Amino acid sequence: MGRAMLLLVSGLVIISGIIQMNNTKRTELLPARTVDKYYEQQARNISGSLIDKAINNLLIDMEWEGTVTTNDNYSGEGTLTTSADPDNPLDEYKVLLTSSASYGGYTAETQVLMSRDSFSKYSYFTDAEKLPDGQEIWWWDGDEVTGPMHTNGTFRMSGSPTFNGFVSSPNDWVGYTGNEDSNNPDVRHGSDTPQFNEGANFNLNRTRDLPSEEQLTELANLASTGGITFAEDAELEFYIDSNEGFVKRIKDSTETSYQLSDYNSIISVTGQAKVKGIVKGQVTLHSTQKIEIMGDILYDTSPIDDVNSTDLLGLVSEGNVIIDKDAHTDNGSSNLTIHASIMALNTSFEVEDWSSGDPRGTLNLLGGIIQKNRGPVGTFSGGSVKSGFTKSYVYDDRLLQTIPPSFPRESIFSIVYWKDNPVVKSDN
Repeated sequence: MGRAMLLLVSGLVIISGIIQMNNTKRTELLPARTVDKYYEQQARNISGSLIDKAINNLLIDMEWEGTVTTNDNYSGEGTLTTSADPDNPLDEYKVLLTSSASYGGYTAETQVLMSRDSFSKYSYFTDAEKLPDGQEIWWWDGDEVTGPMHTNGTFRMSGSPTFNGFVSSPNDWVGYTGNEDSNNPDVRHGSDTPQFNEGANFNLNRTRDLPSEEQLTELANLASTGGITFAEDAELEFYIDSNEGFVKRIKDSTETSYQLSDYNSIISVTGQAKVKGIVKGQVTLHSTQKIEIMGDILYDTSPIDDVNSTDLLGLVSEGNVIIDKDAHTDNGSSNLTIHASIMALNTSFEVEDWSSGDPRGTLNLLGGIIQKNRGPVGTFSGGSVKSGFTKSYVYDDRLLQTIPPSFPRESIFSIVYWKDNPVVKSDN
């Protein structure tokens, strides 16, 4: 019993000694580890700061490329370089930023891939949320939109419209029951409650500019060097023959057909373009004036029915995109269906004679709308259509990744990914 107690006490003394020795060592090591952690974090901070500087340079000048190095503001050393995307070296719309920074024997590396997104990624984009005559447009209870949305103007909300995509603007939204002149959100929003189910940012630090003249000239040049060009107004119809996609031009009583696979997928019209039909393949139609939709425009394989569909259409008008007042009668019904990403730069996507006549049915859009000013498609009263169309707009989710051929790009870069590589300690 005495020996057992002696062994127990001796064991406790030994264990206590081991614990005390480990605590002593931990105390001795703690300051060094704290310093190492500080050095490691400083290296990472410097690397991130170089990336931030490069991103700012790209915001100022989207053609910027070069290097960024540390200066007197940094106590460590670092360099940032720009290069092409290693996975897509010929993609002129992407740039890879790589920064490397050292501090206290630690080296951190950061890689950020930037991309100028296509406007086709938007389900809805406007430069101004007003008609060209200044009349205000409101989102209301019955509206439900999917996909990314942006305006450089001010969204106006009545009731509880639903947005199932990220919504952005440099300006806070205003409620129908609110006061637009107020900077107090509670007063500005009033009792209206839009639902931003995928988030929103109404505090962007800059507007998103519509495509430059250079981009539109590039579209026309691409059509003239491998695509299809028309030097005057053209009436066009997409169709399928022997499982191949075609477009035919109808002029007077003559029809001229072009197999789309024989060209580079760009069609450019100097003048006005009228269009309808069934699209097989990928194509972008550009017009220097307006594009007029004369009937249904459908994909041969709808992505709603088959997610693997590769059919895609871009409509780029330097004027308006107009739905002809009789377009819905082309298929013998009161409805009209359009599959496309639509861009109207001067000024809107709208319906001809939208404010007169009897209701025409439902306008079914699969794709997205990019326009300078929001355009009207009908009039409403008491929740019912009085003239024009009822809207049923569905976002084509493929547009987040897939772009109609040479569709215009934004002038600013977005971050595709930001990767912080593990911090490395030198052997010295």
